[in-house]
Amino acid sequence: MFELTTLMWAVFFGGYLLIALAETVHINKAATALATGGTLIFMAASRPGTHFSEEITHLGAETMGVVGFLLCAMTLVEILVNFQFFDWVRYRLLKLGLGNLGQYFAITICTFLFSSILDNMTTAIVMLRIAAMFFRGHALFLTACAIVSAANSGGAWSPIGDVTTFMLWAAKKFTAGQVVQSTLLPSLVSFAVVVGLLSRGIKPADDDDTGDVITEMHWSQWAIISLCLASFTGPFFAVQAGLPAFTGLMLGLGFVWIAQEVLRRFQVHQSSLMDKGIEALIQKIDIPSLQFFIGILAAVTALHMVGALHSLTRLLYGEGEQRTLFGHTILGLSSAIFDNVPLTAVAIQSFGGTDESLWALLAFTVGTGGSILVIGSAAGVVAIGIIDKLREEHGPGRVAALSFGAYAKAAALPNLLGFFAGIATWWLIHR
Repeated sequence: MFELTTLMWAVFFGGYLLIALAETVHINKAATALATGGTLIFMAASRPGTHFSEEITHLGAETMGVVGFLLCAMTLVEILVNFQFFDWVRYRLLKLGLGNLGQYFAITICTFLFSSILDNMTTAIVMLRIAAMFFRGHALFLTACAIVSAANSGGAWSPIGDVTTFMLWAAKKFTAGQVVQSTLLPSLVSFAVVVGLLSRGIKPADDDDTGDVITEMHWSQWAIISLCLASFTGPFFAVQAGLPAFTGLMLGLGFVWIAQEVLRRFQVHQSSLMDKGIEALIQKIDIPSLQFFIGILAAVTALHMVGALHSLTRLLYGEGEQRTLFGHTILGLSSAIFDNVPLTAVAIQSFGGTDESLWALLAFTVGTGGSILVIGSAAGVVAIGIIDKLREEHGPGRVAALSFGAYAKAAALPNLLGFFAGIATWWLIHR
């Protein structure tokens, strides 16, 4: 078993190395992730045991939850793009006359707040689309880095803002009030540190292109837009009903699709926007990002199957609050590489503490630790796909690539400083 686990870790880190060097080796990160995940699953299948079928079923359910959520969320965003919602938001922000630096702070603050109400992944998708309306080149790259961090920080202090925070809430490790009370200020400090440091690269000049600004929209556009925005509240109601979060988005997308078909059939519109069917918008979705998620989930699940992650957490936790603080910190740093969902699941099983504030600290560390590397969080992975798509739409001259190396060079240190600043804030509150 030791030899199998060691070999699997070698395959895992080899795959991550290729993902990190995707721009250099010219191998798509989705292809590497699928190959790595598939290899590790087959290796895990050779392990003696009677629960492999149950674990594979769990992997299928988890993958369906993530991919189903992303598929519906990306479709809704494409609908909002088609019906010019982001163009209208751009118009409203242009009227404020904030300039690049002011718009940078406005967008990142909105990201921090919205991700606590919606979820960090959906918020990142929406705010990246809005940011592309205002920035270009290096400024857009830095704003994308800040959006990833702000989405993760904002999701860490809300019970419905991040899947890991929800997992802990659902496991009754803390109440909604307790997690907000314990992690709001640390999350805010972490957000301020990262966004403040990244803002140094944003020039205060106003580079906005005021051409083709949308100032008015037909009521039929607003009808579809309103249904889309309402759909993003679906995951909250689904979770309250004991259902997977993606079912809420699935229901909302279904109603949006029906409404668009009805309005298109009766031609109650004044433009050609309604002529394009939803099925045409689905074709614009970044499928490789979804495949990347599938591969990463399979890889981490395979390591979980052979007990590799359990062994890691057993080494971390001992007796006393200081050891727990150390363990939560290391798990948070680990979430920069590993998916934070299985790490949180393992912590729930292996850490027996009952202090709500310590569990809230875990929600903060695994939520914000994923921002240190771009592949460490769902928001970061989605951001890579969105930026790649924007590069295809607007050209590489306007949109800089959000690669593993470029993100690490620009944002790893600010996020690491923000991570430890948040932990220090938590410690000062609870000492």
